[in-house]
Amino acid sequence: MSDDLSRRFAGWEDVPARNLLLPSNLALVREALQKQDVVFGQHYYYAGGRSGDPFCFGDYESYHRAVLESRPGDHFTVYSRRLVLPKALQRVGEPRSTQPILGVDGLGEVREALAAGKEIVFLACWIEPESSRIRSEAGIIWDLTDEELREQLGLDKGRWGELLFFLVETLDEDEEGKPIGAVSPGARRRVNALVDGKRPNEAGMTPASGVY
Repeated sequence: MSDDLSRRFAGWEDVPARNLLLPSNLALVREALQKQDVVFGQHYYYAGGRSGDPFCFGDYESYHRAVLESRPGDHFTVYSRRLVLPKALQRVGEPRSTQPILGVDGLGEVREALAAGKEIVFLACWIEPESSRIRSEAGIIWDLTDEELREQLGLDKGRWGELLFFLVETLDEDEEGKPIGAVSPGARRRVNALVDGKRPNEAGMTPASGVY
């Protein structure tokens, strides 16, 4: 490694557990998606000067490509829809349903949590009739009026399928049930995450933490 690269990656380590491209970490995502699951979560940019972006994938190739095209040090917290389903704050519909989800009147738990100042992750899943493939969309909502909530969720455009809602603090829980507020969990572990790691550099090293 050149002196310039050594300085750039000073403090980076070869820690397999947080390497997103480790075969065992890739296998966890691949196996989930082979079961018609959906993976979703947040992509945080290392020294990117911006907040993270929500993502969701219904096929392994798209997930793998997104990780490969990210920058060294970028952090992905990945959840499996199937595994975290019991943790949902609220569930409306199901992926195969073709009935439209009408209005926000049935989102009582979500509206109460928003009124209490909570951040919520939503995951929308539906089956595409022509191909029978599962499609999905994810995002984060907070501090919304009913009208803004309806618009954010696309309910005024005939949304159908399934809507899942999770408290961010629930998804971020560690072994003791306490939310992890930082992007990098350090010695703690997000017990609800399928994979929680970073894009390695060419030497397979990742930062323990950093600016995200």
